[in-house]
Amino acid sequence: MSTADPDVRATPALSGDLRVAQGQSTRALLLAAATDLLREEGYAATSTRAVAERAGARLSLVHYHFGSKRSLLLAVLEDHTERLLHRQQAMFSDGRSFAEQWRSACDYLREDVDSGYVRILWELWAAGLADPDLAERWRATQRRWRELIEARLERLQAERGAELPMPPRALATLIGNLFEGAEVEILAGVTEDETPHLEALEACATLVAWAER
Repeated sequence: MSTADPDVRATPALSGDLRVAQGQSTRALLLAAATDLLREEGYAATSTRAVAERAGARLSLVHYHFGSKRSLLLAVLEDHTERLLHRQQAMFSDGRSFAEQWRSACDYLREDVDSGYVRILWELWAAGLADPDLAERWRATQRRWRELIEARLERLQAERGAELPMPPRALATLIGNLFEGAEVEILAGVTEDETPHLEALEACATLVAWAER
């Protein structure tokens, strides 16, 4: 089956590369529209029709590229997650201390709240309460974040030549839960004045620096 965009399939003069490029462009446009809707309106309002209208594309193109609403929104999640995991991996490999990297992770949390990634993540978690397949994909995403933290903790343990106060996997779970808890309350509208999530997370960097010394 051809992977060309249906909009250009009927134009035989187009080269194969151009046909593929136009298909990729349409797919990216639909992903961007779905991202905006999910971030601004939430899961329930992000229908395939609404995505097509936001993108200025035919509804048939949404189904051509993604097949269903679930597949489209999972593609949104995976697109953002891949990019942010790469960012996190690069940060963990930059040679700085774990305390300094922890502070960067706090800055990333701010960025991810502002960009809408955190809203997207938890919108899909909520939808997953009624959709086992969606829930499993969400859990898989979270596992990848924990595995990345676990690998960094294992490297820290090897670099220091000393065991951490708990196994890296357990400590990675605890760290992940700290950030997830902050995300949920921030999304619920709990302000920093009311409950200083970011201040508390950043203070943990001081504890990590003390432990590293």
